[in-house]
Amino acid sequence: MTGQDGEEKDPFKSHAGLAAGVMVVGVAVGGLLPTVVEDRVSALWGVGLASVTGVVALLLKRRAMKQDLKAALKVVGVVFGLRMVAVVTGLLGMVSRGMQPVPFIAGFFGVYFALQWIEVSYVMAASKSAAGGDE
Repeated sequence: MTGQDGEEKDPFKSHAGLAAGVMVVGVAVGGLLPTVVEDRVSALWGVGLASVTGVVALLLKRRAMKQDLKAALKVVGVVFGLRMVAVVTGLLGMVSRGMQPVPFIAGFFGVYFALQWIEVSYVMAASKSAAGGDE
């Protein structure tokens, strides 16, 4: 994709907008769907941690794509580790407060799976732009 002056269009803005939309929907569902207050809090913590790690992931992947695909693959590993720590920390936090872990898991992974697709789509679009769009 090219801009009006022949400059390459950065796919980051559209993917960041999609990610923001997923996060807003996640907050809405997590805040409205559970009927028990503790479950709502647990779900919102899951959505929040998935959203924070999603923002970090998209920013790190943007930075890595300016280098090369190998750097982007390294970022995938780093982000996976970050998300694993977020899930374990969130679960321990929910259990230590006597809250149900299932709403946390549903909130986290509901948002995570959508964000993961957006991140993969961004990496593919950015690599096509870097290659001149012929791939």
